[in-house]
Amino acid sequence: MLIIPDVHGRAFWEKPVHENLGKEHILFLGDYLDPYGYEGIPSGEVFPRFEAILALKKEHPDSVTLLLGNHDLHYVDRRLQGSRYDHLHGARNQKAFLENADLFQIAYETEVAGKNYLFTHAGVLQGWLLAHRYLLGTIQAHEVGTQLNAFWRDETLRPNLLKALGDIPHSRGGDSPYGSPVWADVDDWQDATFELPGLYQIFGHSQQLTGPIIVRHFACLDCRRAFRLGESEQKTVYLKAQHEN
Repeated sequence: MLIIPDVHGRAFWEKPVHENLGKEHILFLGDYLDPYGYEGIPSGEVFPRFEAILALKKEHPDSVTLLLGNHDLHYVDRRLQGSRYDHLHGARNQKAFLENADLFQIAYETEVAGKNYLFTHAGVLQGWLLAHRYLLGTIQAHEVGTQLNAFWRDETLRPNLLKALGDIPHSRGGDSPYGSPVWADVDDWQDATFELPGLYQIFGHSQQLTGPIIVRHFACLDCRRAFRLGESEQKTVYLKAQHEN
């Protein structure tokens, strides 16, 4: 599997994706638009790169997975807070997400060498699930991805999901003790009691300027490079960067 963390208009994903297209499953962790101003990415390149990612999914529906992040969902529902919202192109961006809603999902689960992995944009905290039992029902660890995706696909249930996903943690200046799967900060993950039993979680969202954070119960990969998750000849799992910049 090839994992692409937060894009934000960048091009780092293009070479590894095209080299592995048709060979490995490709998983994007969300946040396709809203580039950082200091990176100097030309505005004219941002949306075309997003369109190219949509085209990849349409051409390879079974081998490309697109997750949603906070910088995507504030175009789906403007009531959701978010930084760097593109007011100039907000209507265009919203149209693109809503017209292609069926191409996206909230979570992705897989098993490698007997170990279960859960991928989201920012990670699923146990406290967040408990806090939203009235909106989402009681969700067991082994069905988190399935249930979150079911809420996203059902337009009658999606508003409940979006409301819950709007939780911004104190660590990000919000008023929630537990950030949502598109808002949880990596600092909140340092407490292992937040983890979901039986799942190793992989996410992006919290930008790292030097390299990824890979520890016992999670991996935060938001550092502008692609990563490969696989099984070695010794039947052990590895997670390593591809085409480091």
